[in-house]
Amino acid sequence: MVFWVALAVLVASLVALGVIAFSYWQGQNSYNQVADQAFGAPDDIAAAPLSELTVDWDALTAINPDTVGWIYVPGTPINYPIVHTTDDEKYLTHDFQGSEGWIATFGAIFLAAANAPDFTDANNIMYGHHLNDGSMFAAIAGFDDQVQFDAHRTVYLLTPKATYRLRTFALVHVAANDPLAQTSFADAAEQTAYVQDKIDRSVVQVSDVPAASELTRTFALATCDNLPSDGRYVLYASIEESSGDASGTTVNPLDADAIDAAAKEAA
Repeated sequence: MVFWVALAVLVASLVALGVIAFSYWQGQNSYNQVADQAFGAPDDIAAAPLSELTVDWDALTAINPDTVGWIYVPGTPINYPIVHTTDDEKYLTHDFQGSEGWIATFGAIFLAAANAPDFTDANNIMYGHHLNDGSMFAAIAGFDDQVQFDAHRTVYLLTPKATYRLRTFALVHVAANDPLAQTSFADAAEQTAYVQDKIDRSVVQVSDVPAASELTRTFALATCDNLPSDGRYVLYASIEESSGDASGTTVNPLDADAIDAAAKEAA
């Protein structure tokens, strides 16, 4: 009797693991198909001119008209389209092709609703889940290791109008209710104070950070830490080089709004 019970438990466990593994494979495979169709990074992307990095925007918008960009971090699984809507809840549960998932909820990488869809705000905030298979924005949590952070300082952000090579300058680990989701600033002094706070709170050491006053347009990549404390890792970057029409207001007037609990990622 003990043997048969143990065997039944083993079989049930294997089936459950198989179902979970298939769910993760299915979700990531869906994104791999999108990447194969829309964006191919050069083998030596560091040597490639930004003007040569291309995305098939027509293909992406045909799949999802909410498409506003593409994000790629060499050496990590981060290679995804970015969407934007007026609802920060939608893409917590819906992936790029509209599926909700039934075990592994991939969602989509999305630009905060409070941001302009062309990434021209003073602070542009992107959210992604931290999935247990390392996909979506899970790699960001691993950047709390100094070696991993140093090895992945470059982020590529592509939009229909411009291409950016970003360089990271801080990684903060905060509570879910930390009011850092600010997209605009009343003046330059407020923005400088905001950026300096993130530099001061970085959990890794960065020796080549420009003065906070020089970082007038920043980009934040946020994800869950998957710890009982339910915190967030937020990776900050600034523009190192751009190509195309990368113009935009760097200090926005008024409305220093914080994005609410709607922007929490639930892995």
